Amino acid sequence: MARLKQPKFPPALLPLLEKEKIKLKKFASAKAFEKVLLKFLKEQNVLHLSTCRDNLPRSTPLEYRLHGLTFYILSEGGAKFINLKVNKNVSFSIAAPYDSNKDFWGARGLQAWGKAKFYNMKDNPRRFKDALKKMKAYQTMKKAGMKELPPQFNYRIIEITPERINYGNLREGVYHVTWMGK
Repeated sequence: MARLKQPKFPPALLPLLEKEKIKLKKFASAKAFEKVLLKFLKEQNVLHLSTCRDNLPRSTPLEYRLHGLTFYILSEGGAKFINLKVNKNVSFSIAAPYDSNKDFWGARGLQAWGKAKFYNMKDNPRRFKDALKKMKAYQTMKKAGMKELPPQFNYRIIEITPERINYGNLREGVYHVTWMGK
């Protein structure tokens, strides 16, 4: 069962929030928070995936698709797979664009930590096709005039199950709420 950690906002800064008519939210349950989190995640589509091998971190911007709170990424290659072979622990961030000159309190984003696994069509066709369905990739391919992925590439699915997500959206009253999975 998922849990939440909701830190207190610095009391000295509360008058600034009041001036901006920002009311901090206190989530009654992890489910209530997940609804707010999913709304944000569905508005975005790019995460920055961080992997690590031999004490050398790597960060890669990638398009993602969601199924619940599981993240799916379709990729044809890169050093991230070498890293994932030796270290399944990943971190990623997702941020919405904002201009602090227009709205100082408008930053929205998250950082997440979890485990990643990857698989391809050749080694695990059933799981690969199931992931493409969950990603609604077949609809995207159809719009592009394709019936299947081009066979010239060794496409792989990266599947990330987050263990912890820290999300902030102060304009909406969400102050660094941390969701911790099962």
